[in-house]
This record gives sequence, structure tokens and C-alpha cells, in this order.
Amino acid sequence: MKNITASILLLALAGCGGSNEDDSASSSVADNAGTVTGSGNEFNPGGTPSNPGPVSFIKKNEINVDAFENYFTINLEKDSKLYISALLDLGMKTLDKTRCVSSTVEESGFITVDSIGVACDHRVVLDLKAGQHSIHFEYPNSNYGYFTVDTIENNQRTILNENGSGGLPSTPRKISFTENNEINKDLNNNYFVYEGKAGDKLFLNSYLQESIPALMLTRCRSGAGEDRSAIGFSINEGAYSCTENLEYELPEDGTYFFHVFYMAPSDVTYPVPGYFRADIQYAQ
Repeated sequence: MKNITASILLLALAGCGGSNEDDSASSSVADNAGTVTGSGNEFNPGGTPSNPGPVSFIKKNEINVDAFENYFTINLEKDSKLYISALLDLGMKTLDKTRCVSSTVEESGFITVDSIGVACDHRVVLDLKAGQHSIHFEYPNSNYGYFTVDTIENNQRTILNENGSGGLPSTPRKISFTENNEINKDLNNNYFVYEGKAGDKLFLNSYLQESIPALMLTRCRSGAGEDRSAIGFSINEGAYSCTENLEYELPEDGTYFFHVFYMAPSDVTYPVPGYFRADIQYAQ
């Protein structure tokens, strides 16, 4: 059987290591061991099987209509957790995802890493050993777009100050209680943090560009918030909430990591953007 990794995975356990820094730290991250040059929003192209292109951590990595051009390499200095998030211009047919998952071919997958199919979806999180790894994208019907990547070494994160936006897995951002918190189409940019005490109660309300039908929420709950239908808020690598709103009371003092994840309610799925508002009732 192929090793299909869940297309939605979450952040690490509460209380794990992390440091607080301002946004100036995030601009100094090396771009794939210095093998990609330049900056800005231009696309970083892939290559062919014999001449793959290096992944960029800064640019958008192009997913070409021609899958023969979608070969990339990534260099990891240490054992790391790798986060990949793809944004496709044509969305993705639910039927195509179902057929991919049901395949018994080990190499089958819209995203393959080291020639092994790892995801039949927009997103994947993998534990990889230090060294060079290959990544290939091939979506049905010549779908195209781009993907972003991020990595975490030794469960270490840098916590960014709140400003109404989310952060990356490696640089999650504090939840804002004064501004709307953006829910991004790029699922790698929807990571948030709350640091508090036992008994603190968070109230999170989502406002999405497309409402999620009750049927989708029911399907999510039937899979315990962990299968391909999972949507909502995830806390500390737990199941997704299967809700548009969340009330959560901290069970103990610590740092809590949140990931926000919504998909379009149709036969063609794609990430749904929007924002959520947050309020806090502090423990007595």
C-alpha cells in the first residue's frame, strides 16, 4: 500500500519549544541552502527529472501545466517536518481525489516525495531525514498553480507578534484580539498561537467568503475531524473542530498552536479564505 499522508496535519504539542521575536527575524531565513537566488513575488520554476529545480522557501514555486516540468529538490540540514501547500487555479475535483486515494499503486499521488505518493490533495506534512529529497507534482487535467513550503527542525518555532495575519508553521503568529485574523488561501499561512493559563477561555468566530454547509460539518464529525473531510480549527496537533466557530478552555498553562483550515463546499474543492475574530475570558 502506498504511504498516503493525511492531507491535513497540524501543529506540534502544547508547551513545546518556541521563542518570541518580531517580524525582522522572518526575513533572514536562508532560501534552500542558498540555491535559489532573487526575491519578490516572482515564480520559482521546477525542472525535469534529470535536471530538477531547487525549491524556494521565499518565492512561489510554480506548478506547471506540463507535469514533466514539475520536478524539485529540497536540501535539509537536519531531520525536519516538511509542510507543502498547493494552490491550484482550477481547484480539485473531489472525484479525482477519491480515485487517487483508492489507487493501490505506491507511486500514485498528486504530490510525490522521493518517488513515493504522499498526497492526493492540496496539502501534506511529512517527517523527512536530513539530506536532499525530490518532490514532484502531477495533478489531473493539466492543473496548474503554485506551492509553498516550510520546515520545522527539532520542534522549534519562532512566535511572531500579532498583527491580524497568520504565520508559517515555523513562525506562527499570536492571535489578535483587536483585529480580524486573516484566514489565507495558502494553508501554510494559517498558523496562530495563544500563550495563557489554565482556565482561560478562547472564543473564535469565522467569517468565510463561502459558508460551509451543515452536511460538510456532519461529514467532518463522522470522521472525528481527522480524515479528508476535516475542517475548522486544530489545536496542538489534535483533530479539527468541524465547526466555523470554537470555544476552547485551556486545560493547563502553556503555549497553544492553532491551524485554521476550510475547503470549498462543492464537487470542486479549493481553500476558502476569510477571517476570524477572537475574544478571551481570562481565568479567575
